[in-house]
Amino acid sequence: MMNQEQLGNDSIKLLSKIYKWRKPLIIVTSIAAVLSIVASFIISPQYLGTAIIFPARTFSVSKLLIEQNPGSQKDYMEYGDEDDCEKLLQILNSAEIRNMAANEYNLWEHWKINKNDVYANHYFKLKWDEMVSFKRTDYVSIRINVYDYQSDRAAKIANSIVAYADSVKNRMTKEVAKEALSIVEEEYASTLNNIKFLEDSLQAIRKLGVMDYKSEMEAYSKAMAKAVAKGDEGAKAKLQVKLDILEKYGMAYQDLFEKLKKYRFKYPVIKGKYDEARVNYERHLPSKFFVEKAVRNEKKAKPVRALIVLVPTISAFLLALLYLMFADRIIEIKKKIIEQSKS
Repeated sequence: MMNQEQLGNDSIKLLSKIYKWRKPLIIVTSIAAVLSIVASFIISPQYLGTAIIFPARTFSVSKLLIEQNPGSQKDYMEYGDEDDCEKLLQILNSAEIRNMAANEYNLWEHWKINKNDVYANHYFKLKWDEMVSFKRTDYVSIRINVYDYQSDRAAKIANSIVAYADSVKNRMTKEVAKEALSIVEEEYASTLNNIKFLEDSLQAIRKLGVMDYKSEMEAYSKAMAKAVAKGDEGAKAKLQVKLDILEKYGMAYQDLFEKLKKYRFKYPVIKGKYDEARVNYERHLPSKFFVEKAVRNEKKAKPVRALIVLVPTISAFLLALLYLMFADRIIEIKKKIIEQSKS
């Protein structure tokens, strides 16, 4: 009960003080209000351009184009997950995106930042963070907000940033795909060269009469045995020539033949890898799904004049009141000190 009475008395005292100081409070508050109103009209209006995108699922292009199981392709049309969203946000927040926007829309001059200043990049980054933002939504989409002093420009920059992100993502993917293609292409070319060399070598030996080392050696040996048994010297001489050729080139033929079998077995695998690597390098897929493109908004987003006027005006009133209360308290303390000194 005492606390409520005390609170009521304090409130009455405060109101009486405010009434007593009404003139300076009105003057200070009025000056702050006038200055705030003037400032609200001096500040250049800003317009908001907003684009919303979903990240696409990350996968190899070749898996889509060369996939053996068509039923699995439904996954490629799904939106990306949280990991894909974070990767896309990293790209959006990169310096490369800022530089691309700065170059296309001449943002250095547009924002009146001197490139020759020692801290030019720092000032540009601060201004970029003030005018551009990327926010992940609860639905794993990304909202791109761009403020600008021109309504159509804000929308254009927002949509361009989406295109930049797609370009940067594809460039990064292509760099990796290029290196992979170079490695696989070298192995693919080596496999083709080895197959051709082995086929040419076997063809040269075949011209000497060696067609199938094992079967021919078995057949000629049986024929020689029959010729010896019959005492057919002419047949023996002819067969001996063939056996000598087989003895000289037969093992080489067999070795080349076995190697060729291995390379021919390996070829479809290498060819498949080469085709995949080439497709990944030459083709690309979008890294995002457009949910909402930024459009020109004629209604200004900033400044909110009511806030610009109200906040400084109320703050000026409260600061003036605190100052007067402090000054009044100092005066009371001085009076007490004087009274005590007299007594």
